[in-house]
Amino acid sequence: MKVWQGYGTEHSMNLVMIGHFEDAKSARAAKDVIDTLTKAVEAEEAAGRLELGNPPEEFSEELFQVLSGMDVYSLGHHDVEQFLYDVTVAVEQDKVVITTDETEVLAFIKVLITRGARLEVYSAHDHKGTGHGRAT
Repeated sequence: MKVWQGYGTEHSMNLVMIGHFEDAKSARAAKDVIDTLTKAVEAEEAAGRLELGNPPEEFSEELFQVLSGMDVYSLGHHDVEQFLYDVTVAVEQDKVVITTDETEVLAFIKVLITRGARLEVYSAHDHKGTGHGRAT
C-alpha cells in the first residue's frame, strides 16, 4: 500500500479574493490589466520563454513592454507564472472577484492593490454563504 505524504493543500483552497474599488470603472480597468497580463504570460509560455515551476531569470523584451506599458512595476519573476493558474476573474459593479484553488496569488494582490483596491481574502470552505467560491 502506498501512503501519500504531503504538506500542501493548495489545490483545495477555494480561495476568494475581492478587490473593492471606488467605482465600477476602476474595477473594470483592474480586470483589464489582469486580462492583458494573462494573455502576455500565456504568449510567453507558448513561445517557450516561461515554464511553470521554472521562473525566468529576466523578463523577455515582449513581456517587459507589456508590463511597462501598463505601469506594472511591482511584479517579480516568480509572480508572473501565477497568471497561468486556473483562476476566475469577474467584475461585479465596483468589485473584482477572483476565485481559485491556488494559494500563490501574490501577483493578483499586487495588481489589485496598485490599482487602488481594498482587499478581502478568505477561503469559501470556512466562510460559506457569501455567494462566491465553490459550493462545498
